[in-house]
Order: sequence, then C-alpha cells, then structure tokens
Amino acid sequence: MTDLNVVVWILQIMVVLLAVSLGKSILVYKIRQEENRKRQLELSMFDRRAKVLEDGKKNVVNLEDMLYKAQLQKEIDDIIRKSGTR
Repeated sequence: MTDLNVVVWILQIMVVLLAVSLGKSILVYKIRQEENRKRQLELSMFDRRAKVLEDGKKNVVNLEDMLYKAQLQKEIDDIIRKSGTR
C-alpha cells in the first residue's frame, strides 16, 4: 500500500512539474509574441517618420522655390512699374 502511495505522489509531482513547465513555455511564447509585435510597430513608426522627414524636405525645397519665384516676380513688377511711369 505504501509503495502505491509513493508511486502516486511521484506521478503527481511529475504532473505538477509538467504543468509548470508548460505554463512557463506558454508565458515565454506570449512575451516573445508581444516583443515581436512591439518591434514591428517601432519599425513601421520609423518608416513613417522617415517618410514624413522626406516629405518635409521636399516641402522646404518647394517653399524656397516659391519664395524665389515670388521675389523674381516682384522685381519684374517693379521694373515694369518704373518703365511704365516714364
């Protein structure tokens, strides 16, 4: 009878250890999944940030071109006004 109790206890201990091991594996899997998701979100954020910076640089160049063209037009208008008043 005591031999049977010892065997049952050993089996129960093995089942508990197996459950703990499986639980730990599941938790590690979930944590890695979240870390991978976080990395993917960071990468997409960096991609968006790079795109925004690139668009911003294009806008700055476009703005500089517009300002230059406006200044040229103003100078042309000034020349025309001076020529027209003579």
